[in-house]
Amino acid sequence: MRFFLLADSALFSTAVKNSIAIALFLSIGAAPALATPKSKKSGPKPAPQASTKAKPDVLVFLNGDRITGNLVKADGVNIYFATDEAGQVTVPWTKIKNFDTSKRFAVLTKKEKAQRKHINHSIPVGSLHLNGKTLTIADNNASQNVAVSDISYVIDEATYRKNVEQEQGLFHGITGSVTAGYSQVNSTYNSTTLTSGVNLTRIAPAVPWMKAARRTLLNFSNTYSTFTQSPSPTAVTNILHGSLEEDEYLKPRFYLLEQAIYDRNSVEGLALQQVYGGGLGYTVIKKAMQELDLSATVNYTKQQFDQPVALNPNQAPSATQNLIGATFADNYTYKLPHHIVLTEVSNVTPEFNYFQAYTANATVGATMPIIKNFGLSIQAIDNYLNDPPPGFKGNSTQYTTGLTYSIP
Repeated sequence: MRFFLLADSALFSTAVKNSIAIALFLSIGAAPALATPKSKKSGPKPAPQASTKAKPDVLVFLNGDRITGNLVKADGVNIYFATDEAGQVTVPWTKIKNFDTSKRFAVLTKKEKAQRKHINHSIPVGSLHLNGKTLTIADNNASQNVAVSDISYVIDEATYRKNVEQEQGLFHGITGSVTAGYSQVNSTYNSTTLTSGVNLTRIAPAVPWMKAARRTLLNFSNTYSTFTQSPSPTAVTNILHGSLEEDEYLKPRFYLLEQAIYDRNSVEGLALQQVYGGGLGYTVIKKAMQELDLSATVNYTKQQFDQPVALNPNQAPSATQNLIGATFADNYTYKLPHHIVLTEVSNVTPEFNYFQAYTANATVGATMPIIKNFGLSIQAIDNYLNDPPPGFKGNSTQYTTGLTYSIP
């Protein structure tokens, strides 16, 4: 019995010693691995990184005055410079002695035009230094000098590459406005009037320093009103106009166009007029403050009336007329101070097979800003139909006001 106890004691002592030895071995072997995530690299601490914030640009005037800020862009006449004190300022090239910017810009001359699909690698991109009448564009170890008198546009590199190299989305480059108005009268008679309008333009490319390729014009306007005076039935007025035009530029001001126009005018007895055509357009005036386009198209016109109409004595009255004619139109925009915009759009459509079936339309309007993108819109619209059904007048005039939201 004592033998077994001594044996058990010896075995127990040996087991304890082995366990302690194994535990020490594991703790020593595992320590580096367990400590690895918390270990710190030996050696001197790395020096703090320098700030990557670009230095402000410096612009020096001819009289020695200087301002600091950031160059935004430039054209052939002015530099647009952003400052903390005065916001964005416009400075003519002729008033500047020199300036420096370490940021990268693309410089286009009057002989060069950026365009998509045919990237012009000769257009210099780099940091800029102006000394008198010479602009130096530095890119790595190379530099190029351009005379200020030859400069057309200066664009920051990000904007330049985005428009030249990247694909543009469907909604890129859309500008225009959305307008709505409402009035209601409740008294001896009840009346309600709702006006709405959408005018959108999409130009591709959407920047003036690239060769124009396509332009899309979408216009919609509607005046809907009800007039009720007991015991008479309710009178409804519904005047609707919608048009879609696609322009394909052959030259900077000359383009081919195709269009579709839809009109509904209940006060003239016109249930629906559809016009489909194509032709030519030309931009007569294209300036920063005003633009004038003239166009001429050949069309197929389908007129549907609320009552049958006889266009000539040899024809039986019909509620539907099929016509072949032309449309001559103009589109004029003028920008006044304080962001007031005047617009004028008119067209006349003679028909070749029935000349007395011609139509004409004109719209004159003004938009005045109120706050941010919201403004007040005023319009005068005149529609003329030379062949209305019996009992209807051929001319209708509208005067509308509404709240407008401008899409930049």
